[in-house]
Amino acid sequence: MKIVHVFKDFYPPLAAGITRYLADVSDAMALRGHEVQIHVAGVKHSRRERLPSGVVVHRHQELARALSMPLAPGLIREVRTLDADVIHVHLPNPIGEIGVVLNRGPAIVVTFHAQLGRQRMLEPFYGPLRNALLKRATSVLVSGVAMASVPELDRCSEKVRVLPFGVSPRFVGFGAKHADAAGGPLRLLFVGRLVYYKGVDVLLRALVHVSDATLKLVGDGANRAELEALALELGVADRTQFLGSVPDSELAACYSAADVFVLPSVSRAEAFGMAMTEAMANGVPAISTALGTGTDWVNLDGQTGLVVPPNDVGSLATAIETLRDGELRARLGTEAAHRAGSLFSFDEHINQLEKIYREAVA
Repeated sequence: MKIVHVFKDFYPPLAAGITRYLADVSDAMALRGHEVQIHVAGVKHSRRERLPSGVVVHRHQELARALSMPLAPGLIREVRTLDADVIHVHLPNPIGEIGVVLNRGPAIVVTFHAQLGRQRMLEPFYGPLRNALLKRATSVLVSGVAMASVPELDRCSEKVRVLPFGVSPRFVGFGAKHADAAGGPLRLLFVGRLVYYKGVDVLLRALVHVSDATLKLVGDGANRAELEALALELGVADRTQFLGSVPDSELAACYSAADVFVLPSVSRAEAFGMAMTEAMANGVPAISTALGTGTDWVNLDGQTGLVVPPNDVGSLATAIETLRDGELRARLGTEAAHRAGSLFSFDEHINQLEKIYREAVA
């Protein structure tokens, strides 16, 4: 099959959950003999490149970006005329979606990754476009049960299929691990983009109330300078490392060394928490926030980690202190690794996705 993915960004260079997922899935499908292409924005001058796996990435000129959405007319023009068996479009991404809706040929598979966040005021304008696309789609994929019931999908509920993301093969551990912090500070880890909805500012404020803990933050983003300044202002800069984007080998080492993974997100824009599944797969218990999204299903309170209210500095600090207990961390980490291995298998994800593609073109 010829499979085309449409989104706004790709990895590399942007290291984020969806972009890494696209890279992993595209490579896996190419290795199974499919012709795979990617259409994204994100560059000053349009270009095309072929990856070692054979995947072809089309990067379209981006004139500007508003509310995290690229303005890339070339993406519309090329997507509306491209030839493929299946177009797999990843929402939300209005520019790409326009091109897909205008292309009347290929079968369409949609992954609904998240609801609108700061862009919510655009719903009256964006809603009709999204609904037209969902009407055309043969399948609408979501990462968890909570996402399957959001109101945006009410009109196409019969097409919705829950397909959990698989842990990236770059970071598969699936073995219970307990990094004992006895004799040293508790080692906290955050992995993700440094953007508003990740709640890193809440984590830094919680760190003030945790006396013997260090924090590594892997990832980059628009809020990095602001967060570094906040760490300095709060007096926790000496216990905080902003590592930026790191090679996969270094990220794997971070997972291996961590005692606790923290995902302090404050918005439903956090739909799943792929980095959290990677940490869990390596036997690291997680602290996450109750958002009513897939994160509540990935990390189970009291079973694989702890869940606290979003934007609650005190509760987050208390949860961190609770996981100072090495026996508790070991128990939660063992269950985290088991859950990741049984529910978030990358190979099973690819098997199911390939089946969905074949059904779409049948």
